[in-house]
Amino acid sequence: MKMFLTMTRVDMRPALALLIVTFLFGNIPVGNAQIPPNQPLTLQAQDRTFQSINDGFSVTVPDGWVIQDVYNTDTDTLLNEIMQGSRLLARLCPQQQAVADIEGRYSCEESSENMYIQRYPNLADESEFDSIPNGTIPNEDLVNYHITKLQKLGYTDISVVQNTKLTINVTSSDTNNTIAIVPVNIIEMRYNNANSIDTRGYFMLAATNATSNVGMISGYSLSYEADAAALPSGHPPQPIQQIFQSFELVKEA
Repeated sequence: MKMFLTMTRVDMRPALALLIVTFLFGNIPVGNAQIPPNQPLTLQAQDRTFQSINDGFSVTVPDGWVIQDVYNTDTDTLLNEIMQGSRLLARLCPQQQAVADIEGRYSCEESSENMYIQRYPNLADESEFDSIPNGTIPNEDLVNYHITKLQKLGYTDISVVQNTKLTINVTSSDTNNTIAIVPVNIIEMRYNNANSIDTRGYFMLAATNATSNVGMISGYSLSYEADAAALPSGHPPQPIQQIFQSFELVKEA
């Protein structure tokens, strides 16, 4: 079940696309989603650490799993981000369920088991946070915001089973030193998904301006869900736990 909002195409798309191309891309072609030549991302085989400086995160890929970096260079992706306020950065899935291309990259789109990494690029502009002073967003407000997102996807009877508070590091891309520590929530929820299936979900949520050079507050969401009867309560499966424990934010120098 996809944990990110999909929107219906609207008539304003050509005009918005023209604005994006003109003001964001200049003369860069945007008709496809090929990897930019200077895309600063790495997957180090020795420790299976994936880092995307452009997207501002690093994560360990569990043994037997692969990661699909979602290249956000096409116009449709940027339009969807404007309309829904979030961007899918990456998917992780078991390698046996992934599809490999001729260049050795993987796609997890057809996998039945996915971990999604998303970003909310500018939470301070969201209407849900209008009343919060000084542009600070407590994590409890972020949890409520995420529940609202699920409700908009058609999820019902949402209950929080447990809410664990931890911290993650923000590292500098040039020195690899820790420059900030950010509070996060790891949440177990139970709900009926949009198909009315009893579902259990595990989420990691964080909000910070520590990755921005202009003070913009971004939210990050890692999400994994499965049939509640098959997914035990109390803690996520080991690969998901490893992803949660290894996830860090990266600030571009």
